[in-house]
Amino acid sequence: MLRTQRILIRLMALGGVAGITGLGLRAQTPVDVAPRESLAGARDISGTWEGTFSLDSTWKLAEGPSARSVPARLHFNPVGDASTSSARSVHPGTFEIDFARFGFTLSTQQALGWSVNDDTMRATLNPTVDHGLVEVHGAFRGDAIVGTWRYVSDPGGAAGRFEIRRTR
Repeated sequence: MLRTQRILIRLMALGGVAGITGLGLRAQTPVDVAPRESLAGARDISGTWEGTFSLDSTWKLAEGPSARSVPARLHFNPVGDASTSSARSVHPGTFEIDFARFGFTLSTQQALGWSVNDDTMRATLNPTVDHGLVEVHGAFRGDAIVGTWRYVSDPGGAAGRFEIRRTR
């Protein structure tokens, strides 16, 4: 009997918390979706970008870093022909960055990049795996992209900053 009372009290408390926090069964407020025209400002990232990747921190990597900064080259291919290509498209490409000097390696030199809007881009380096990839988040600053990168693997990782400029 005491066990049944405890279960009922917990269920009532959970229901009360759900109602107070807005997790009840009432209809949720619709999400305001930006009109498609707002994506028109997305930038085309196709081409070759060169610069540097800098290391800020590492954790639980098997190898220690031997450098704090390395040269970087990323190349993103155009997508489709002129009638189908869009700045919003995901651009396949490649990268040349010696991450071994930061204490880790990637299994491929493949990259996927895309422009989020007129001032932000994202890329995934070594996108064919679910761990052991590098996520790149950047902001357009004139003719450069400046941002942060993060490598997460099991059990370690690394993070840093980068700056690249379009060369072609």
